[in-house]
Amino acid sequence: MLRLSSELLWAPVRVVPLLANLLYLAQLRTYSPGEPTEWDWMYALVSGGLTLFGGKLPLPVLIGQSALFALGPVTGGSAWNSVFVLAPVALAELWMRRTGWQCWVGTGVLLGAQLAVYLPHFDLRYTPFAMAATTLPALLLGLYIRRVLQKAVIAQRQREAAVRDARAAERAAISRELHDLIAHYLASIALQVGATRHALGEAEPAVAQALAEVHGTARTGLADLRRLVATLRDPDTDQVGAAMAEPDGLPAALAAAVERARGAGLTLDAEIDPRVTTVDSMRRLAVLRVVQEGLTNVIKHAGPQARATLRVQTADGEVRVLIRDDRRGRPVEPRAKPGFGLIGMRERVELLGGTVRAGADPSGWELAVSIPGGAS
Repeated sequence: MLRLSSELLWAPVRVVPLLANLLYLAQLRTYSPGEPTEWDWMYALVSGGLTLFGGKLPLPVLIGQSALFALGPVTGGSAWNSVFVLAPVALAELWMRRTGWQCWVGTGVLLGAQLAVYLPHFDLRYTPFAMAATTLPALLLGLYIRRVLQKAVIAQRQREAAVRDARAAERAAISRELHDLIAHYLASIALQVGATRHALGEAEPAVAQALAEVHGTARTGLADLRRLVATLRDPDTDQVGAAMAEPDGLPAALAAAVERARGAGLTLDAEIDPRVTTVDSMRRLAVLRVVQEGLTNVIKHAGPQARATLRVQTADGEVRVLIRDDRRGRPVEPRAKPGFGLIGMRERVELLGGTVRAGADPSGWELAVSIPGGAS
């Protein structure tokens, strides 16, 4: 961004002197017969054209302008006036974009070209001041702009570091709260349900199955929460769950979510790109949660007779999740408010720089999620 700003700032400095000189030559043609010559036009265009390369080649551009400056008395053309402006412009840009020997070499070349022009008419009372007047302000201007840009870069890096630190602190605070509050409650639920199953012994099958499901869900939720806490504390840690840390775990977790949806009666056509395993742990978790939440919403709102499609793809440096159902089981009715699951999904995805688009149309409901980057 700062590089683009400096280019936009410097563009008029390059273009305006060239346009002014071309306008001067055009006016000269009207009031002075025989001028300007073809050489004048070529001289002006070459001098102006050199400035266009100042952003990438400031030293060669200054050397070229210095050569044109030295050739001015030989050509005797009116276009030489442009070099008086464009050569200092090139000097300022050199000092703005480069440091060290290149700046001193460029300055020496320009001073040498000026000395070659002024030497036949050298006047100790005038010439040194004329040379200083055409070089020193440009040099100081280039130095000043370089210092301003350097300070801007440092300030931007400090802001980025502050944002990273703030995010790290927030992640640590969230992980502590999850560990101290939610994990404690889930552990208590799992422990109490386990004790209840043991105390009941041979209970009725329905009761035993319900307790087993509650116990298993609590243990699974506790394990997922511990993985999430580990990831929040250190996004690069290897001590996280399979879906987050182990790339091979994500396809299995997605397949399990698909089978659960089918087991609930949903006719689901699923297609999962195997390259989804190349994203990092946080994005693997986000993809898994998006699919789980999306399929849960389909089961809840589309109806038992609905058909749905799931597509998890990687393309153009991002992961895309598309879930669509035909709402065959019940009429499509717009929701008054989005569910909290969708809100949480959107927050999770937007934290990773992604986007969420969800909505109904006459043919059904569609959820489209895009999560950029994050290759591990």
